[in-house]
Amino acid sequence: MRHLSSYKGFSRHSGHRLAMMRNMVLNLIEHGRVRTTLPKAKAARSMAEKIITLGKKGTLHHRRQAIEALGSTVAAKAAVRKVFQELSARFASRPGGYTRILKLPRTIRQAQSDLPRGVTKRSKFYGSRLGDNAPLVLWELCEAEITKKEKPKAKKKKAPAKPKEEAATKSE
Repeated sequence: MRHLSSYKGFSRHSGHRLAMMRNMVLNLIEHGRVRTTLPKAKAARSMAEKIITLGKKGTLHHRRQAIEALGSTVAAKAAVRKVFQELSARFASRPGGYTRILKLPRTIRQAQSDLPRGVTKRSKFYGSRLGDNAPLVLWELCEAEITKKEKPKAKKKKAPAKPKEEAATKSE
């Protein structure tokens, strides 16, 4: 039995675990919410809180620390830019606790075969994953500005054009 294990390993080596946490935080910053498992959300929460706190401080040194924590990729630099410009202003009066974890209800589980006829998609907000029945949560920024995606409008069918003869007889 191993004692004093100070972190969740997730059965991954350290580089893979760090990359997973970075990707989760990047997606949280970009989209405002992420659907994931409870242990992963709890493990990545501290990293996200630290990045937002660095954004609130706002100096060049803190910006470089945030880039180092998230990696120096193009996506990470865009996320750091968003943290330092938008999120720091949004959370200026909040002393901490920038994210929240909402447990999704587990009672709505349905396999694809259990869905009614004609329904081919499941909602994304079911409480457990189909493959391994892992409990899912919604990890989101507090006071988030989440906008719904707009559905493309269906084009209206034009009325059939009137023949020229009918138009000429009506005008006479």
